[in-house]
Amino acid sequence: MKIGVIADTHIPDLRRSLPARVMEIFSTVEIVLHAGDITSLDVLQQLQESVSLTFAVYGENDSHEVRTYLQESQVLEFGGLRVGLVHGNREPRGGFNDRVARLLKRDPYNPEYIQFILSRFSSVDAIVFGHTHIPYAKVHDGVFLFNPGSINPSNNSEPSVGLLEITSRGIRGRVLPI
Repeated sequence: MKIGVIADTHIPDLRRSLPARVMEIFSTVEIVLHAGDITSLDVLQQLQESVSLTFAVYGENDSHEVRTYLQESQVLEFGGLRVGLVHGNREPRGGFNDRVARLLKRDPYNPEYIQFILSRFSSVDAIVFGHTHIPYAKVHDGVFLFNPGSINPSNNSEPSVGLLEITSRGIRGRVLPI
């Protein structure tokens, strides 16, 4: 099974629409996962029209309309594997939130942040998340953590999406530039 993974689209805030390359890459997938900061429900509608099944969660930059329609996190099962889907932002906590923001700018995948992502779910095989805009694909404590990056360029990475492949041998992910 092939699953397209996208996060941090920020449409129309940072980009007017999904790039054609995204739809080209996702033309071969059965399912799309969007890990938040969608900003407009039009993005989900476009994905659902092109790919028959789309699952999404909201992020901290999503509008009230998006938050009303989506959950903050969810667990999905594909091919017998449980996949957690979450954006990956922390709730504001005053000075602590500022400290985390500084840590993320220096090293977005520091041990504290990895533990935070892992703590969001129990008994999952993988966690798909966004928020950092920087791709990530590693196993921690037996859980595959996967961030496809963002379709928007940043100082730290090129625009990208991800593909997950679920087989009888497990799950693996690839980040693809767009």
